[in-house]
Amino acid sequence: MKQYIIVFIVVFIGYLVGNSIYEEITKDPTPGKAKRIECQSKVTSFERGFNEAQIKEAQQEIKNGMITFTSGIEKTIYSDSTLFEYVSLEKTDEVFQKLLTSFVEKNSLHQNKKYDFSYYIYENDIKDPGKKTKKSKEYAGYVVLEVKNNNTTIYKVQIDFMDFEGKDLQDSLSCAVQSFMTY
Repeated sequence: MKQYIIVFIVVFIGYLVGNSIYEEITKDPTPGKAKRIECQSKVTSFERGFNEAQIKEAQQEIKNGMITFTSGIEKTIYSDSTLFEYVSLEKTDEVFQKLLTSFVEKNSLHQNKKYDFSYYIYENDIKDPGKKTKKSKEYAGYVVLEVKNNNTTIYKVQIDFMDFEGKDLQDSLSCAVQSFMTY
């Protein structure tokens, strides 16, 4: 009887050690990074949903053609800002509007909006003293799409873009909208 207990304990400990090793080997080395859809795996992206029911309602607002949004930019502080010599907020607003409109299924006459949509373009400040790693200086900036209900964030996604003239900015905007609409 004693032998069976000893064998059981050895097998159980072996299982725990093996399981720990397997989890360590297979875990994502970059926690928090989103890879749910294809475009998220092409660049660094972070995604978080806070209320699935409200996210579904906000997606429905877009499908019903209830589209209004705010946008903004954040230029570099420590480096010379160059991105916005090539990129204008007015043009990115047009692109963003078209991306949202591509999901419209019907235009609702009832325009009782509940959700606030906003996106921001941040230019990467490579001379920021807080950025110490080489990797933090490789990307040109990132787009943040945020959806709020009564000033409470229900969804947020951040998608990097790599081109310092913003040539891939439209792809990042598209990925942000796809990320939200498929959440």
